[in-house]
Amino acid sequence: MSGPGRRPLVGISLGYRDFDDYLAVGFHRPIVRAGGVAVTIPRLEEGLQDILERCDGLMLAGGHDISPEHYRQRPHALLGKTDPHRDRFELDLVRRAIDQRIPVIGVCRGIQVLNVAFGGTLVQDVSLVPEWADHPSDPTWSIWRTVERASLEDGELPAHPRHPIEIEHGSLLHAALGTTRTDVSSFHHQAVDTVAAGLRVTARAPDGLVEALEAEGSFVLGMQCELHEDWRVRPELLAVFESFVAAAAGRAARRRAPERTRA
Repeated sequence: MSGPGRRPLVGISLGYRDFDDYLAVGFHRPIVRAGGVAVTIPRLEEGLQDILERCDGLMLAGGHDISPEHYRQRPHALLGKTDPHRDRFELDLVRRAIDQRIPVIGVCRGIQVLNVAFGGTLVQDVSLVPEWADHPSDPTWSIWRTVERASLEDGELPAHPRHPIEIEHGSLLHAALGTTRTDVSSFHHQAVDTVAAGLRVTARAPDGLVEALEAEGSFVLGMQCELHEDWRVRPELLAVFESFVAAAAGRAARRRAPERTRA
């Protein structure tokens, strides 16, 4: 907690297409379970800085593909739906948040936003990399829809694609989990290609696909998996959100310290 009676406030940036009521539940639930207060960030430039000044942490949620124009590529035939307005908003949002040392966690599309925001590139479909030809995926979202429905009822999740990851010792992810190996969900058809300067790979799948990125100097973590649901399959993964919320609480406490000094 960030102080008596006050939990850290985490702003969540979402998409608004093809997710229905899940958006009000799926990405917010783990933040609340980890001890934070979860609010949705409106996609408006006006007042954005005021919102960031009130947020103790930022979560970048999942959603549609990022337009390849943002990483200097032409659209491939396998590119999925895009959301240009969201792309522009979130690329600016994450740069601002990191400049202001706001703790950031990105899941699913969120890791890709982090990488693109700082100059990295993406693979527009995992099938385009021969080494990833057998990587578990769910390109039509058919299995994901069953997960969404179960999540809305806070029920047991159905079986879905999973694979192991190897975690770098000493990383934020390792510190949260206390292990260098776990297994995660695998719904994605896109992935990180060239890693942006300032970010480092801290987890990979056995086939080499990037599963986690982190930045030095503050809590910035992106994960390829559906971490916001994975903790319901492997409860120990909630520790990643607990670590993030703790970082947000720490930032809130530091910001309030001058107020206590003046008092």
